[in-house]
Amino acid sequence: MPEDGNWSTVWDDTGTWSRYPVRTRWLNPGDDLAAVLDGCTAAFRRGTDTVAVSEKVAVLLTHRAVPRSAVSPGRLAHTLARNVHPVGDSRGLSIPEKMQLVLERQGRPRVVLAAVAAGLLRPLGRRGDFYRLAGTFARDLDGLRPPYLDLLLPPLEPEEARRLAQTWQARLGCGVAIVDVNDRGGSVRAVSSAALSAQELLTALGDNPMGQGMSSTPIVVVRRSPSGEHTA
Repeated sequence: MPEDGNWSTVWDDTGTWSRYPVRTRWLNPGDDLAAVLDGCTAAFRRGTDTVAVSEKVAVLLTHRAVPRSAVSPGRLAHTLARNVHPVGDSRGLSIPEKMQLVLERQGRPRVVLAAVAAGLLRPLGRRGDFYRLAGTFARDLDGLRPPYLDLLLPPLEPEEARRLAQTWQARLGCGVAIVDVNDRGGSVRAVSSAALSAQELLTALGDNPMGQGMSSTPIVVVRRSPSGEHTA
């Protein structure tokens, strides 16, 4: 059972949610994620809870990460990467290997069109058009920074993510969600049939209780509570 005080509560005019970030050992590609989710939450989860897991960990432990050495950026990738303006501490697609993987997965015509359109619209004060046009894969591709210096972490396809969440729900006996949250916001990649809705999870996890980088809390149990009630 978690120690009292490790739960925290958020609310808005639609409801109240309690969250418990679960600290784990450092997880490696050989680990069984279903077993990890089960073992580290078994003592306190309820059937009505939703266990949310970081998409980065889901990609890593289901062997979907791409080694940096497997991607050879070409001239086009280098050219496009030089024109990307990093946001905060994230270099994003300014890393040629990332841009190359986007070109391979999304197709050169789409990515080039997105880059041209973004360049034309930038003087008008518009931002983010490249990612809107190049697609979710371009926006959500991660990796090549601590603690994943040599791995690219592509986002899960929605149907693929839903299948994983449903499989893990059967193991845990409660809802499961795959989420990508950080200090600048986030998204819910998939929810299983018994999980809270994506909108509820975005509200519950909006302040990023999972933390960043080396925090070792890639799993959080989310519990909808009666208004004003703290659940621990």
